[in-house]
Amino acid sequence: MEETMAALQNDGEEDNAELLALQRIDETCTNFQQNGQYLEALECMERGLVLRQHFFGAGSDEVWRACKTVGEMCNLLAMTYLQQEDFAMVLELLKKAEILTERDPAGRAVTFNNLACYYRRQGKLHAALQYLQKALKIEGRLESVDNPADTYLNACAVLSQLGRHQSALEHAQQALILLQEELSSVLGSDNAGPPKADRVAVLAIAYHNVGVEQEFLKKHNQSLQSYRKGVEVAERYLGGDHAITSTLRNSCVAARRTMLARDPQARLQGMGKKAARRAPGGVVDKTLKKVGGMISPRG
Repeated sequence: MEETMAALQNDGEEDNAELLALQRIDETCTNFQQNGQYLEALECMERGLVLRQHFFGAGSDEVWRACKTVGEMCNLLAMTYLQQEDFAMVLELLKKAEILTERDPAGRAVTFNNLACYYRRQGKLHAALQYLQKALKIEGRLESVDNPADTYLNACAVLSQLGRHQSALEHAQQALILLQEELSSVLGSDNAGPPKADRVAVLAIAYHNVGVEQEFLKKHNQSLQSYRKGVEVAERYLGGDHAITSTLRNSCVAARRTMLARDPQARLQGMGKKAARRAPGGVVDKTLKKVGGMISPRG
């Protein structure tokens, strides 16, 4: 009996020690995050995950919640390293995230989106498209998705580079529908607060993407209308001096020049009308559907 009690006491002391160690790890992780030391925070999270697996059991809710948090950090860091072009680190982090999000479908969709960004930067367009298709399939099963339009815009970018412009147009149009639904409560309403600038920027880019694909498909009048709508949204909500507004305005001017060059009759009809406003700078690269590249979904 005494031996049993001693064993239980020892077990209790070991459990308390593990819990205290876990608490210290969590506190250290929080401090690292507050100081912007995210790689160090990730290392702490991984140590905490191992302790949780030992203490709570590998299949426990506590462990899967921790997996979700660690997966989010992996995605955040991966996109940071992608900007720095540290591609080996990007792939390592995203492969970790893929494992960690086994029971987090929304997180796995984000991971697949980010893997698509990675493979596109590597020039592996078919691999990028496969991951985007997987992400769309997952998001299609979820009741709620953060920024679902972004995945369609990324798919549009890859499809366009692959020369599949009709499919790219369809994805851009679907993104446009989703963005209009997302922003319907604030756009065009005097009582609502201003919309988030980053989401308005994506809406303007979506109009631009539609215009790009329509131009590829030789739907020049429709293309020009889409470009103009993108400029209109950007000017109204981002301001005339915003970098995205300037880039989209240049695209609109270039599209109009192309249409006039192809259709002299349109030139005659346009005489006397107000000329499209011009801005300094070059025309946006039509192979980049988003200004600067693909949209990186939620880190």
